[in-house]
Amino acid sequence: MTTTRTIAQIESATNEKVGDFNIKNVLPVRNLKQVDPFLLIHHMSPFDLKPGAETRLPPHPHAGFEVMTYLLDGEFFHRDSKGHHQVAKAGDVNWMSSGAGIIHSEGPADDLLKTGGIVQLLQLWINLPADKKHATPSFRHYAAENLPVIEKGGTWCKVLIGQYQGKTSPVLTQTPIFLFHIKIRKGERINLPVNDNYTAAVYIMQGSIKVLNTQPAAGELVNFNIDGNQLVCTATEDAELLFLGGEPIKEKVVSYGPFVMNSFEEIQLAITAYETGKMGVLEY
Repeated sequence: MTTTRTIAQIESATNEKVGDFNIKNVLPVRNLKQVDPFLLIHHMSPFDLKPGAETRLPPHPHAGFEVMTYLLDGEFFHRDSKGHHQVAKAGDVNWMSSGAGIIHSEGPADDLLKTGGIVQLLQLWINLPADKKHATPSFRHYAAENLPVIEKGGTWCKVLIGQYQGKTSPVLTQTPIFLFHIKIRKGERINLPVNDNYTAAVYIMQGSIKVLNTQPAAGELVNFNIDGNQLVCTATEDAELLFLGGEPIKEKVVSYGPFVMNSFEEIQLAITAYETGKMGVLEY
């Protein structure tokens, strides 16, 4: 039997600054701390780099979760203290599992800084369960051409994580989750199957949709109750959406800046590991 999920809440993203970049802070917000296991969603709005700019985020640590960077426009580099160096281009995904701790830096690639251009991306933090928070850090890159895309009528869907309509993403995760980038024309309807026990939400990047008797618009996140096995929405104008969710970890979350653990004692250990160089060294 198919049952449609109801809305738990609708939250508006806040406008923030990360370094020189303007971002929409979609998650966490005051009334919604996570869509378990998703801890953070930042949407870097289209940013017009001027030729010769030196914009980047300097080296900083992470521990206890995974970082996904999905590039929508431009070129963006990743460097870390484990020796990885990767430039992502539009449509690519960079995936870093911070585990016990790693230092990385990121920003527009050198060539783009020279010529100038538009940069836009989504960055998501995904929690790790307690038994994987102290694992060896790792990094993977997924090129756009290897991420499946499904086009049908007025709907376009890139399967970033998980499986949809017989297409499976190559992105490896530590717990079961899904993430779909969807573009939908005005008047089109989406019926998205979802596991009975998974969390689920949709972030409206552009346009507006109708969900039950509400009409959320760009910059809003709809968090669904876990009370059905499908998500249903209709585009009230051309829209661009990010559907996400997964099997909830259901563990205590203690966060302190770039560290996410299960206790304050673990946070203190992560800080000590960083300060004593156990997470490595990164100069740029």
